[in-house]
Amino acid sequence: MTRDTRDVIVIGAGAAGLTAAQSVAEHGLSVRLIDEQASAGGQIWRNAAVVTQLGGPLAKSYDGAAAALLGLQDALIDHATSATVLDVALSQSPNTAKDAPVCVTWLSAAHGDRGIRETAARALIIATGALERPVLFPGATLPGVMGVGAVQSMLKQSGLVPTENGVVLAGQGPLLLLTMAQILDHGGSVAAVIDLGQNRLADVVFGLVPALLSDPAIMVQGAALLWRARRSGVIWHRHVTGLRAMGDGGIEQVAFETGGKTVHLPCSLLAVHDGVIANTQLTRLLALDHHWSDTQQAFAARVTPEGRTSAPSVWVAGDGAGIAGAEVARLRGALAGLDVAQALGALAEPDLRTRADPLKKRVARRAPARALIDRLFAPLPVIAFARGEAADSTLVCRCEAVTLARIHEAIRDGATGPNRVKTFTRCGMGACQGRICGNALTRIVAEATQSAPQDAGALRIRPPLKPTLISDYLEVSPKDEPTS
Repeated sequence: MTRDTRDVIVIGAGAAGLTAAQSVAEHGLSVRLIDEQASAGGQIWRNAAVVTQLGGPLAKSYDGAAAALLGLQDALIDHATSATVLDVALSQSPNTAKDAPVCVTWLSAAHGDRGIRETAARALIIATGALERPVLFPGATLPGVMGVGAVQSMLKQSGLVPTENGVVLAGQGPLLLLTMAQILDHGGSVAAVIDLGQNRLADVVFGLVPALLSDPAIMVQGAALLWRARRSGVIWHRHVTGLRAMGDGGIEQVAFETGGKTVHLPCSLLAVHDGVIANTQLTRLLALDHHWSDTQQAFAARVTPEGRTSAPSVWVAGDGAGIAGAEVARLRGALAGLDVAQALGALAEPDLRTRADPLKKRVARRAPARALIDRLFAPLPVIAFARGEAADSTLVCRCEAVTLARIHEAIRDGATGPNRVKTFTRCGMGACQGRICGNALTRIVAEATQSAPQDAGALRIRPPLKPTLISDYLEVSPKDEPTS
């Protein structure tokens, strides 16, 4: 196992992580930037170097990516690609200039140089972004059902778009509209949109003027997407209940109720979406303070405006501190980087205020627009409009095939929190380690026990954060392998 030391470790090379690393490096501090992807950009700027060079419809959503990628040329930033964080540990020693209280264990798989590494640092910035909130409904685990984020990844990474029979989109939110427009722009087809949103006209009117004043660009973008959807000719189904996917070995049709009748649509690819939530795997592993957002129906790390957490050596930048969009994530990354530089003695306090105060104002100015989006697209019920036996049989934990009925049974048997339910049912014990089912489990437990989600709590996270091979830990070389 190789070990090295840096001044700062940044985990995540999306908009927030790239900006944070650049802010730190420009003050003379060395940075280890760790990211799972083969290239920088995160989900928002996925495959940014290629997409921005080629141009076209996708490149419109890559504003700021080129400048952020340019920052990686700084000699003080060591960018580890195709790297998976397995564990993070914090020492109990005081955070002085000579200490390196943060230790990150990570698996490198880049360029055929596979092996476990350890990096120690004086500070850690977590910029792991968001996770797509799963939409749980009968048949959601059939092959051919995926998140809208996965369709976007196909578009950005390889330019692949669904063409045969077209894709059916189901759910709500700006990303659903954006993905629809991008599929059409790339010559793909959208067979239908199943709008699961429950917003009312009053929700649009209330807060519209403050939102327009706070962030006119994003409001104009939203209006353009709505207009594109209206003139696309794609069939929209609204006021939908009872969503379900059906098929033998894969999705063949999607069914739902609307307007008092049942609709069946032939379907080979169903993409669903209900917004995104903060990725709290690392912050939970470190037992940092979290808060429950009623508007986003999810936990997020509790941070100061600069990104400081309850641990003195750890900062969170971007959507891990609450969903606010790519531009705010970028601003939060810059704020965290500046604050880390000041905390490590590389930036004077007066200079920090001069640089940080305008960034904080820009973040605050965008708050009304975010509040309107959250109000317009409030999270769907945990089980998307299914009732009775259909809801009971819906899988909550797809890794361990745990149904809603099994979870309710465990709660009746005395499992009063997510971790007790996990013990009773194995919900959250699978390969994803609760990334998919964790948020839903908190909401189900809170509802069943009539408690606040903050009191119900969340799944405990343990290392390794991602499944890895025992041989990676053993570092077995070919000469050590047994021969027959």
